[in-house]
Amino acid sequence: MDLSYHYVPSNAVVLNPNKSVADRPTSNHVVTLAAAYVPIENLEIDAQLPFAVVKYTGTAPHTPPGVWDDGSNHATLTDLRVGARYQILDEPYVALTPHIAASIPLMNYQVVGFATGGRHLKQAHFGFDVGRTLNPIARNLFVQAGYEFTIAESYDANAATASINQNRSDLDASIGYLFLDGVLGVDLAYNWRFQHHGIAFDDFGTLSPELTQNHDPILREEFMFLGGDVTYAINRRVSISGSVRLFLRGSNTRDQSLYGIDMTWRAF
Repeated sequence: MDLSYHYVPSNAVVLNPNKSVADRPTSNHVVTLAAAYVPIENLEIDAQLPFAVVKYTGTAPHTPPGVWDDGSNHATLTDLRVGARYQILDEPYVALTPHIAASIPLMNYQVVGFATGGRHLKQAHFGFDVGRTLNPIARNLFVQAGYEFTIAESYDANAATASINQNRSDLDASIGYLFLDGVLGVDLAYNWRFQHHGIAFDDFGTLSPELTQNHDPILREEFMFLGGDVTYAINRRVSISGSVRLFLRGSNTRDQSLYGIDMTWRAF
């Protein structure tokens, strides 16, 4: 069982890596309840349920107007994700774990405006994680990386938005070190997400109103984060961790960063 909280502030809309529009502040709070079960050796079944509270605190209007851009907090369950992963390799080579998952929106949250709950799309996810320690050279030093490809349904506000492919890729990598016989772990982490298709803010002058008036869930979004994590095992069943991800650069997105805390409890 896992319970996490993330504070996600943002101040600007990022048009491209060299241009942003300031004074568009939002503050999001996300609490995620997750659970995992291992029915047989090397196989894990997991589920994640996020609950978000979103708020736009600026005064500049969104085009078109966002229903939740009223300066108030708006709370919603977002997308339930259920998946499975199976470890097919382990050290002394590398630990290799492919995974599959599906996510589905649970509530009718807003998708247009500065304050939104997401894109509200059903999605299928396919990926893998790979990692290993540097034993016997440095047995407490570890590296890991992951890739996930997401196939998403189209946003069908009209025929123009429905024609835009919503598939995306996510990459992550980290390098870390274990202290105190593995009780304390510290790592440096990198994340990169990019949509394979979509519209860009820089192209708004050439796009039809059917697209620009529904731009939020069809943007060709890209962002990179750099940060780190600290994890401490209180005992064999309970561990806590803190995480930071700072916005590096992006396009058609927000300059949001993430600050989180996480607690994990192992029932067995």
